[in-house]
Amino acid sequence: MGSSLFDRRVDRSNSQSLKDMMTPQRVKDAGLVCYWGAEFDFPTCPAFSRGVASCAERGLYAFTMQNDRYNERVVWWMQHVRGWEVSPEWIVPTHGTIFGLASAIRIFCSKEKSLLVFSPGYNRYAQAASRMGLPFEYLRLLEPEDQAQMAQEQEKQGQKMTGRRNGYRIDFPALEKRLASGQIGLIVLCNPNNPTGTLFPREELEELDALSRRYQVPVYSDEIFAEVILDEGVRAVPFGEISGTEGLSMTCTSLGKCMSLTGVNHANVLIPNPALRGRYIHQKYADHYGSIDPMLYAGLMEAYTEEGKAFVEELCEVIRENVRILEQRLPEILPGARVVHPQGTYVAWVDYRRTGMDDEALRRFLEEEALFYGDVGTDYHDSAQFYRYSLAVPSKELQKSMDFMEHLR
Repeated sequence: MGSSLFDRRVDRSNSQSLKDMMTPQRVKDAGLVCYWGAEFDFPTCPAFSRGVASCAERGLYAFTMQNDRYNERVVWWMQHVRGWEVSPEWIVPTHGTIFGLASAIRIFCSKEKSLLVFSPGYNRYAQAASRMGLPFEYLRLLEPEDQAQMAQEQEKQGQKMTGRRNGYRIDFPALEKRLASGQIGLIVLCNPNNPTGTLFPREELEELDALSRRYQVPVYSDEIFAEVILDEGVRAVPFGEISGTEGLSMTCTSLGKCMSLTGVNHANVLIPNPALRGRYIHQKYADHYGSIDPMLYAGLMEAYTEEGKAFVEELCEVIRENVRILEQRLPEILPGARVVHPQGTYVAWVDYRRTGMDDEALRRFLEEEALFYGDVGTDYHDSAQFYRYSLAVPSKELQKSMDFMEHLR
């Protein structure tokens, strides 16, 4: 495949790409990359594109159904890329992550039963419930500083706080209090977390599964970033692996992020529990699920392969380099800026609270002067002192952005 693919900016001109529309003209005029959104600024996997081209060449765009070949490819991918042995019957295709979540919301939420969303977290989870006129609640994840304080308080009471403290984590006492109220119908988890890049370790997932069973509240686990792992020796543990056939898990997977298929709207929800799976399948058809897009199907058959796996491995190397660049250069250029180290994903969550700038001064510097344009933290139910940046860009473009900012200081 070669590094040249990841060195080349993809052409967005005349594409009606949302990211192109969201890129300010001043960023374009400066020849800089926009870090808004979460999709590649280099081309996607050639294997996927080759499959799409073969479908177009055939000229057949018929209803395309899930079959044994499709299931075999997904099972292979989950085993060799995610390290999870899944059964073909668990695989439930949907029209994307949020479509899949919306079906789960319709099953388990009501005017009396809310969707619970962890924050900082992806804004479209709550939006999915809101658009249906159904309630949602946020539960804040603990920052490293919060965890240290909580650990001290628990140690005073003779208790020990389990789990690592170098990233965000779930506030389990607060979560159990919410579940015990009987007012939560569904939990949505994002692992790796978007926007922080935190990977939730096995012991936290086991605790979440125990609470899910105790209070009979299902978990929809969005794991579409789980192929993009940045730290050595860690793994995105699938929630469905923890919950098994007796738990209440719906694990959403996709090539949507690791191959930047954001406009394609396709995912697989893996549901080991047969009763839960039956309810979910009934609902997805009630929500007007049709079939797998024929061009997508052709692309997936080429991408769920060794070639696709090799592409993802090379992608991870590029993102690791970009994380290294950002973690090294941004705090040097802008003292007080802190990059929250991502263990997974290709988005970086940056904390600017220690720079001394208020919200407006920070926005003006980043967006109007430095042209370092990303997603503001308020989009993730957090402070405007945080920004999220997509690092799926050629490394030379990130260096160019850092150089541009450095010349302002």
